[in-house]
Amino acid sequence: MSLAITDSASGFIEAMAAYLLEPSEIISDGKVHRFATSEDKGQSKTGWYVFYDDGNFAAGAYGDWRTGLSEKWCSKRKEQVSPSDWQKHIELMQQAKEKAEAERIRAQEKAASLCTDLWDNASPAPADNPYCQRKGIAAHGVRELADKRTLLIPMRDETGNLTSLQFIEPDGTKRFKADGKIKGSYHSFGGKPVHTLLICEGYATGASLHQATGYPVAVAFHAGNMETVALALRAKLGAAIKIIICADNDKKTESKTGINTGVAAATKAAQAVSGLIAIPHFQSGDTALTDFNDLHQSEGLQAVKAIIDKANSTAPAPQKTNSQDRAVNIRSGADITPVPITWLWSGWLPAGKLTILAGTAGTGKTTLALGLAATLSTAGKWPDGSHCLKRGNVLIWSSEDVAEDTLLPRLIASGADVKRCHFIEGITHHGENVPFDPSQDMPDLHRAVESIGGISLLIIDPIVSAVSGDMHKANDVRRSLQAIVDFAEAHQCAVIGITHFAKGGAGKAPQDRVIGSQAFGALARMVLVAAKDEEGERRVLARAKSNIAPDDGGVAYNLNVTTIEGNIETTYATWDGAIEGTAREILGDVEQDGSDDGSERKDAEQFLKDLLADGDKPTKVIKAESSDAGHAWRTIERAKRSLSVEAYREGGQGKGKGNWFWSMPKVINTAKNHLDRQDRQEKNVAVLTDFGGLNEFNPDSDANQQDHMEIEL
Repeated sequence: MSLAITDSASGFIEAMAAYLLEPSEIISDGKVHRFATSEDKGQSKTGWYVFYDDGNFAAGAYGDWRTGLSEKWCSKRKEQVSPSDWQKHIELMQQAKEKAEAERIRAQEKAASLCTDLWDNASPAPADNPYCQRKGIAAHGVRELADKRTLLIPMRDETGNLTSLQFIEPDGTKRFKADGKIKGSYHSFGGKPVHTLLICEGYATGASLHQATGYPVAVAFHAGNMETVALALRAKLGAAIKIIICADNDKKTESKTGINTGVAAATKAAQAVSGLIAIPHFQSGDTALTDFNDLHQSEGLQAVKAIIDKANSTAPAPQKTNSQDRAVNIRSGADITPVPITWLWSGWLPAGKLTILAGTAGTGKTTLALGLAATLSTAGKWPDGSHCLKRGNVLIWSSEDVAEDTLLPRLIASGADVKRCHFIEGITHHGENVPFDPSQDMPDLHRAVESIGGISLLIIDPIVSAVSGDMHKANDVRRSLQAIVDFAEAHQCAVIGITHFAKGGAGKAPQDRVIGSQAFGALARMVLVAAKDEEGERRVLARAKSNIAPDDGGVAYNLNVTTIEGNIETTYATWDGAIEGTAREILGDVEQDGSDDGSERKDAEQFLKDLLADGDKPTKVIKAESSDAGHAWRTIERAKRSLSVEAYREGGQGKGKGNWFWSMPKVINTAKNHLDRQDRQEKNVAVLTDFGGLNEFNPDSDANQQDHMEIEL
């Protein structure tokens, strides 16, 4: 029923009028009603409301689908009504908003379907399209309804789906499809942005901008949509792309209302995405001229290019500081396209993510990281033998080592393509070179990497230098490292942050041994740990934590000394095969913490020899048996190494995805097994007897008394 203008209804009408929403009638039935707003044309009705009044309590909700506005209204404050009435109001408003949203989606989907049919049946716009000729522009990704020569401008969301169409008649009259989605929709052309993207209001403006600069363009269709489109494209393209918001200079409107709508909207959009702003200015002073197409036609494409070039050389617009301008951006899962993780080294070094590399002193963490950089620069082999699929640029920052005498020699010794290896050497500030500070200067690094063609790997040594504040406080660490995480995502590069283990942590969970706050390990998607054999030169690298891949397994490596050209002595890493087990087990195999003595290890060695005497055994069986026998797994791992026990997967060593097995070595090293001379002779005689070689064997010969004699079985 149509409602008389009661006090309650008057309050509701006034609330809507504040947003320039003026329905012709108000119906109090608790249902969603649509009406045309002042911006709607033709049959469009993007305004909506729901209202009810029981004589004691009135409430409603209203909005505008075009702008995304959605507001609630109530005739009384919460404390003026009973809890049950207030709860009823909340529930009704929620139901009303859900109904309005469902109806909006249905209408938009229907409009999108109709537009898709129109688009599919239209032909690419020819060069002689009347509107294009009148505006002096080409047809960029647009089509034409041949019967009327009407230009069709596609409107798409950030996933590329067609949401609606803009119709431009030969005389310049513009219409949008009724119920079509406008907010967040745009038309882009000119290719994928490499370093710069222009965003503007209208199609003719965008065409002139592209023709003048060659830059890709996104058309937002009206001023109120500029910020939404800019935010969507910033999220899609990342921080590395420079966004220039190209305003309409609405001088005529400003003279009447005091507000330059185009400039105000462009400024807000630029602030939202830390972008730049470009405003057309006209020599004639004619207020009827507003956009860059007007500038193109009145003063030429060079005038357009000059303004864009000038804007491109200025500082980005300042970030918004007024909390009233802030908004939470939410995306439905239905609007997100799942994508796989991109790996530089599969399962070990993810692109677009932060990886922490930690270890004790002497493990050669920097040399190890430079070895990985060398592999990436040449598309060589990773430590596990897999191939690097694509060469990439590497950027290195170190506060502890100098490029000339340490870092570059190690890269050369590792076989790196040094043309792809770059070093951060400072910041130029007011004409002076000052040290680069990763805790403050990451925003300046975004633009710098464009000059070297982008990077695939950034090494920060040490990562604690990126923390502004206390590295032991989680909030300080998270806040500081977020800039690095954002950088990795924006450039889709891997970041390796090198750090140390805290002292006295042997035997603890490896991830917990990373020095500083646990936030280092929590924020990183991958934590790699390195350790050195305290009884030799063997070193190991293991995965201590991974949110995106298996979190066990490792590789052995060694550090080698060599001399490169110029008589420069340096080090490099070589890989020594894959290792099975968890990071704790792998590190426990090489580290000593005093938890066992010689007798425990000898007992473990004898246990392992007895267990494997009658054939290979699965690792899980060995774990269970050793646990039942009272042997610590770390001690069993040490016994495995001292006996040279081999590990392999079903289907062949290092291959397949079957269970792991342990087997006794094919070579018996009598020195390693600590056999005395008599025992050795007896064993050798027994072995050779089995092989028919007794008559040729002299246990007392010099050749057979060597401490490292080996007999092939």
